[in-house]
Amino acid sequence: MYRFYSRIAFAVLAFHLTMSAPILAQTVVDTTLVMSDGAKVDALYVLPVTPAPPGGYPAIVLVHGFAGSKNNNRSTAIGFAREGYAATAYSVRGQGNSEGLFEFFTAPRILDDLRENIAFAKQLRRVNAERVAVLGGSQGGLHAWNAAAYGMGARCVVSIIANGRAEENWLENDALNWTFAAATMTPDVRFEPGVAALLKQARESGNYSSIQPYLQDHSTNTLESSVTTPTAIFVSYHDGFFNQNAALRQFHTIPAAKRIVLYPAGHDMPADPSQNAYVLDVIDRWLAFWLKDDASLADVASPDSAVVFFDGGTKKPRIYAETETPQWLRPGDPLPQNMDRLDLYFDASGLAVTPPLDRSERLITYINVLGSTPISFRTPPLTKDITILPPPGSGHMRVRATGAHYQMNVLLYDVDPAAGKRTPLCRGHRQADDPNIERTMDFELTSLLHTVQAGHVIEVLVNGGTALIPDQANNFGNIVLGPIDPSFNTFVIGGDDPSHVSLYVEADATSTAQPLPVDMRMRLASAWPNPARENVWISFELDHSMPARLTVHDMMGREIAVIAEGYMEKGRHVATLNSRLPEGIYVYRLTTPRGVLHRKMVIIR
Repeated sequence: MYRFYSRIAFAVLAFHLTMSAPILAQTVVDTTLVMSDGAKVDALYVLPVTPAPPGGYPAIVLVHGFAGSKNNNRSTAIGFAREGYAATAYSVRGQGNSEGLFEFFTAPRILDDLRENIAFAKQLRRVNAERVAVLGGSQGGLHAWNAAAYGMGARCVVSIIANGRAEENWLENDALNWTFAAATMTPDVRFEPGVAALLKQARESGNYSSIQPYLQDHSTNTLESSVTTPTAIFVSYHDGFFNQNAALRQFHTIPAAKRIVLYPAGHDMPADPSQNAYVLDVIDRWLAFWLKDDASLADVASPDSAVVFFDGGTKKPRIYAETETPQWLRPGDPLPQNMDRLDLYFDASGLAVTPPLDRSERLITYINVLGSTPISFRTPPLTKDITILPPPGSGHMRVRATGAHYQMNVLLYDVDPAAGKRTPLCRGHRQADDPNIERTMDFELTSLLHTVQAGHVIEVLVNGGTALIPDQANNFGNIVLGPIDPSFNTFVIGGDDPSHVSLYVEADATSTAQPLPVDMRMRLASAWPNPARENVWISFELDHSMPARLTVHDMMGREIAVIAEGYMEKGRHVATLNSRLPEGIYVYRLTTPRGVLHRKMVIIR
């Protein structure tokens, strides 16, 4: 499977290059490179047959996907040579016919091999050493990113379906990524024995305490802010191996010239022909602008169009500037004028925009190896189109379990009842190891742009843990390994702290899923003072006696303080928050059986 993924993106790219360039005889030279530690690496190179431009040919170093080899990029290298680029490809250490053992994508020896292959491309006959790029997908995309992150002297890089935030990709919220864990078992990669043993122990025991610092050490987060190499990133919404939210945060931190395109697909290039053509065109123009100094293509590096999301419902692109981060990374305070937050609460009949009046519980039985059966919750059919915007939403789930390790997973779908079709939207998960207590699981949902059409419904599948081999029909993107120990989960609906998911949507879209109006019978006033340095006073009013809970949350939706809680009399109440909170923006929320109200406040120091 992994060798397939390593081929497919570049098979499309190679075909594109072959069809767009004159058919001239190209000579592929297979060679062996001896690395500085003596290991032999299998490589190839192709030179253009056209005369070299002044200064020499621009060159591209191609790196294959995980468990592949240089031969996955042979046709792509020929295609680039027909476009006037010198092209090289090599088999990563421990893969294909290259010697040595593979440790990790950012292990020192793997990085040194990449540096030495870039140096090899620069010294090829008639190559311009100042005009060399690195391009790859999946593992190759990580190598392209590493060339930029570690300052390896590339003129530009193209990273496809990859990012360098290892811990966020493969151990997000303490849950081990299933695709990553399965990939470490492939016989097509010769792993360094100590690393293989470490991954095997984590996979089989469910104890990730040893692998977490390893992934932290091999993440490139701390390098992002010093990147000076122009970087193009291409990301899919439903990638099972890499987390698109991590890619967006990586992109945001890079100070160099940059561009990112996100599209609905798995660990692959876009399935939609027009989106695929757009991605290939951006790659072509990015390379030509940076390697051939084609000034007519300067718009490809414009910060005013640096972020592109393809709508999974309409298939149309939406373009943002680098500076419009509230529109695609995290909304500000207040929300942008075109944006609302849509809270969908779980109740006995499905999903609603107001919490259920009464608390109830749903049981989720987890069976070792087999996982648990998802519980489906759906909105009523939408009365008009609703567009889910890119800032990632969140899940807020109340749970209880008896297993030593347990999870809460949610997967959102766009369901067309008439056609019987389910289209993946976004997902999120969290794993915990504090059984026999009721606790809150807060987590981020994955980013996307998707218009759900009128008549469709939004479905949320709630899952208490996936199987040893996940069901691909009910799982997509960032799939995680289920708990090792059988776990019996209780999912709490309603009550003082109701379980819900939150999405950011285009303004006024919240009315599309409205049930019959409900008298909220409560009022929540603005905090005073706001902004505040010390104590904050918050007043609220109840039209009759009822249970009430006043809480404070950070911008990720995590509860960080309870200001007032209990059965309260009719009338006005004033609660005080001692603001020993870090500087920032917070949400305070009043929850009663009749609904939820929330406002924002700012703490300054």
